[in-house]
Amino acid sequence: MNLVAIFDWLMPFVLLLGVLVFIHELGHFAVAKWLGVKVEKFSLGFGPSLLARRFGETEYVVAALPLGGFVKMLGELPGEELDPAEAARAFNTRPIWQRIAIALAGPAMNLVLPVFLIAALLMSGVPTLTSRIGGVVPGSAAEQVGLREGDRVTAVNGETLWRWQDLEQKLEAPGPAQVTLRVERAGSEALDVELPREKADGGGWKDAGLSFHAPVARVGVPDANSAAALAGLRTGDRIAAVGGVAVGDLYSLRRALDAAKVPLELQAARPQDGASQIVKVTVRELAQKPSLESLGLVPIGVSLVSVDATSPAKQAGLEPKDVILSIGGELATGPEQVRQVILASGGKPVALRLLRGDSVLDAQVVPVERAAPAPNGGTETRYTIGIFLGSEDVGAEYKDEVVRNPFVAVARGAERTGELFATIIGGVAQLISGHVGMNNLSGPIGIGEIAAEAYQDSWAHFVLLMAAISVNLAILNLLPIPVLDGGQIALAAAEGIKGSPLPARARDVAQTVGLSLILLLMGVAFWNDIARHWSGVVSFLSEKLGG
Repeated sequence: MNLVAIFDWLMPFVLLLGVLVFIHELGHFAVAKWLGVKVEKFSLGFGPSLLARRFGETEYVVAALPLGGFVKMLGELPGEELDPAEAARAFNTRPIWQRIAIALAGPAMNLVLPVFLIAALLMSGVPTLTSRIGGVVPGSAAEQVGLREGDRVTAVNGETLWRWQDLEQKLEAPGPAQVTLRVERAGSEALDVELPREKADGGGWKDAGLSFHAPVARVGVPDANSAAALAGLRTGDRIAAVGGVAVGDLYSLRRALDAAKVPLELQAARPQDGASQIVKVTVRELAQKPSLESLGLVPIGVSLVSVDATSPAKQAGLEPKDVILSIGGELATGPEQVRQVILASGGKPVALRLLRGDSVLDAQVVPVERAAPAPNGGTETRYTIGIFLGSEDVGAEYKDEVVRNPFVAVARGAERTGELFATIIGGVAQLISGHVGMNNLSGPIGIGEIAAEAYQDSWAHFVLLMAAISVNLAILNLLPIPVLDGGQIALAAAEGIKGSPLPARARDVAQTVGLSLILLLMGVAFWNDIARHWSGVVSFLSEKLGG
């Protein structure tokens, strides 16, 4: 690993943890100062000091290891001797409620920070799907009334809109069996379209066949003797035109084929050696009317929306936006089919054929076991490679939505932070109950990889990651484990219930047990990091020992 790569990993990691640790310790520091407790040291990081300055009675330090920080208060350590003149300002002589308030302030700040981070993102603009139609399903009610890809819906029953979410809500809302859509279409004046709605069996309305996106017209050729194969089409080709009529997606391809006749002229874009090659073929004979099925074509293409930074997929070289063309020797016809191949792998290597840009690549990935909730409420072992799947789509249009009212932005930030809190609490509960294995824990290497990936992706994703880890840090510190803030709160509460200070022996045992638990968790997380990068560790050691 060269110095540039190390810096690309280290800088986002230090920035992420630095901000979160500073905010956390600032909470302890500010409340301690406010209550009159003497703060002797405020340190970002552990180990040797890189920078130290004293202002007033407090020494401020930046230390070498950016894996945490601390606020050292007078009287905080067991057995610490106190100057009688300063005993009133010692942490351990303060009322229980003040000690709890100081311990609680750090996690509280880690919960406040995401509220304002998310609010700032909302006020700077969040990409939002517009009401431009990206796909019209063949045979649907929307197609029958003449709606097309590229149409923009600006109103429903006279109520203006521009977000896709608003359009969906109005199409699903109770009301008459027909709605009027105001549509803007390129090259023509705005028009009104009457869209009928059909009652669904379970209540509500059936899908009208409108979508903000549509599958790419990429095809697989499973039969070498099919009409498409004999004409010269190959797996991975993207059909671009039928009989001289351009097609932009799978839906328009189906409509074009339905209207076409033999001999059938097809134009396809073929990925080859990093470039897109235009291929023209002619199908002169077909036993049935032109269609994907009669040609022997299968729609394929499953997109990698994201790849976990510490996953087997990442180690195998898979990247977000890669498109899976085939998996385990089968054409990749949809996300669910890809998942089923991975689940059925039994942990054996799975071969993938990928499309990255205009290059076709082959990869092999080894699924790993993960414990996951079963449908019956128990647990089951599933194989995964650490990817989030989606269809290879086109047609979606986004526009930045800016929340200009700061109070609304903060309210939405608080709502989103609450959702993150609930999600992470659920994850911790699954970890404790065994529904999720300890091998899901990540240490500093894993966190650094996730931070670097988010930072390189976009500033917004990095800020959202910071918000999520801040909530995680708050929950971790609130666990009732001595040496953590939650443990200090629990000990203070126990002292209040008892009505007198806890015996020194009991405190020492609690601290020892708490420290052991933390070291155990850290050891597991570090081991997981090493296990995920074992081949890299072996290569590094071999290189150094051999040199």
